[in-house]
Amino acid sequence: MGPIWMGIRILLLGYERIAGNKISKDSPTFVSAWGFFFFSFLVFAPFFHTMTVGIFVKALLSGVIYSVSFSLYIYGLGHEDASVIAPLYNLNAVFLVLLSALFLGEPFSWKRFLGAALMVYAISFLKKGENIAISYKNLLESKGAISMIVSSVLMAFGRIIDRKMTIGGSPMGYSVAVYLVISIFIFAYGIISGNRAKDYVALVKGKFVYLILGGICNAYSYVALLEAFNYYGVSVAEPLSMLSVFVTMLFAKLFLKERIGLRVVAAVLLCLGAVLIY
Repeated sequence: MGPIWMGIRILLLGYERIAGNKISKDSPTFVSAWGFFFFSFLVFAPFFHTMTVGIFVKALLSGVIYSVSFSLYIYGLGHEDASVIAPLYNLNAVFLVLLSALFLGEPFSWKRFLGAALMVYAISFLKKGENIAISYKNLLESKGAISMIVSSVLMAFGRIIDRKMTIGGSPMGYSVAVYLVISIFIFAYGIISGNRAKDYVALVKGKFVYLILGGICNAYSYVALLEAFNYYGVSVAEPLSMLSVFVTMLFAKLFLKERIGLRVVAAVLLCLGAVLIY
C-alpha cells in the first residue's frame, strides 16, 4: 500500500499548486490562505467524527507551525510562477534529512549529504543567470521564492511533529484536527491584519471552484502522506513526494502557460538528490 499512497499524494500535490496559484492571484494573502485551508478542512466533513479533543490538542503545535508555513506558501504562489514554487516546496526534504537524524534517530550518511547538496544546487536552475552566483541572486530577489524557502523550513519541523504524533494513532482524525487549527489561526491572522468580511465573501464567490479543487487536493494529499508514514520513514516519504514537481510543471505549462525551460533540469536534479537521500 505504500507505493499507492505515495502515488495518490504525488498526483494531488501536483495539481494543488495550480489551484493555489488561481486562488491567491489578486487576493489578500491571509484571505486566500484561509480559503485554501478552510475548504481543505470542509472536504474532511465525512470524517469529522474521527477527531477527538485529545487529537485536537495533539494537533495544536504542528497546526500553528503550518498556519505560518502555508500562509507563506500561498503568498509564494501568488507572487511567483508555480513552476518555481513547486521545486522550492521540495527543499523541505533537505531540512528533513537533518531534522530526522536529530529528532527521529534516522541514519545520516555521506550519500544523504551529497543528495542534499545536489538539491541545493538544483534550485540555481530556477532563475538561471550568467553564473551560479547570479542564479542564486535572481532567486533571492524574488519575494515569492524567499517566502517558499522559509515555508519549507517550517514545513520540515511540522513533518517531524506529524511523525511523532501519528505513530499508532489515527491519521485521519489528526488530519482533520490539523486543518481546523490551521484555518482558525490563519483567519485570526487575517482579522488582525485588517481583512474585512467582504474580502472573504469575494474570494468564495469568485474562486469557489478552485477552492473546492484545491481543498480536495491539499487535504487528501496530506492524508496520503500520513498513511505513507506507516510504510516509509519521514526522510524517505517526503523526498518521494517531490516527484509531484513534474506534475506541477506539466500543468503549469498547460493551464498557466508558464515557460518552464531549464526548470525541468532543476526538477531532474532534485529527484536525483532524492535518490541519494533514499
